[in-house]
Amino acid sequence: MIRLGPPAMPARPVRRRCARAPRLSPSAGRVRAGAGRFATIRPMATLPPAHASRGAPPGAGAGAGYLARGVRVFLGTPGVWLLGLVPVLIAALLVLALLVLLVANLDAVATWLTPFADRWSAGARTALRDAVGVAVVLAAVLLAVLSFATLANIIGQPFFERISDRVERDLGDPPPGIDQPWWRTLPRATVESLVLFALILGVNLPLFVLGLTPVLGQTLVPAVQAVVSGYLLSVELLAIPLERRGLHLRGRLRFAWSHRGPVTGFGVAAFLLFLVPLANVVAMPGAVVGGTLLVRRLTGARDR
Repeated sequence: MIRLGPPAMPARPVRRRCARAPRLSPSAGRVRAGAGRFATIRPMATLPPAHASRGAPPGAGAGAGYLARGVRVFLGTPGVWLLGLVPVLIAALLVLALLVLLVANLDAVATWLTPFADRWSAGARTALRDAVGVAVVLAAVLLAVLSFATLANIIGQPFFERISDRVERDLGDPPPGIDQPWWRTLPRATVESLVLFALILGVNLPLFVLGLTPVLGQTLVPAVQAVVSGYLLSVELLAIPLERRGLHLRGRLRFAWSHRGPVTGFGVAAFLLFLVPLANVVAMPGAVVGGTLLVRRLTGARDR
């Protein structure tokens, strides 16, 4: 289990292909774990690898495994909790307030969307508007998850960059763009996050219309939305390590398509975890760590 602690003694060499996991160096972040001691991450020998073989291409299951691994690294490193949790809590509270406001006015929204049903019988009108209300809630939850990730990334960009950069440095061979100051990357990152969010909304619009269909809209459509939105969500979650490698939005989309198996697994797992209250708070910074590890794996760099 990865835990925060004082600088660990050098580990004895491990046979075969086992390598030491990231340790947060003192220079990477001035967060104290105790009097006179800086935060470090101990070797990750106890963590199961996210893929069975280094040479085998990772699949969707391996991509999801990197999210779990990233969350475990984050939770085991209290020294970076403040960096990761503050922007996430702000974003979560804003999105939750909007979601509660929608639910409180759900009847009015369903009535506004179905004015043609005013002349129907009471039973038919109620059945239709109940189905529309369910579809609206499902769409709102989807929108809440995506807007939460986008908003948290925008608010937490400087903090998430520090976390990602610490992982890169501790594993060795960091990308050349790792030293860029956050105020230079923030404007472009914000614009690209908003463009990607608009793209996700555009892709989900026809699915929202299908979601108004009884039965189909409450069964198949949410599953398709989870896969499609999870895939596009991963493009947002992998933004920092890919930008450090010179890939902006168009390049990130191409990268994600080239590695759609693990990227989709990673994104869908994050999407589902974001649906769980409280778990989504640690899932976002965990996804930053896991996304950095996944990008290193897919680009041939050491990820443990």
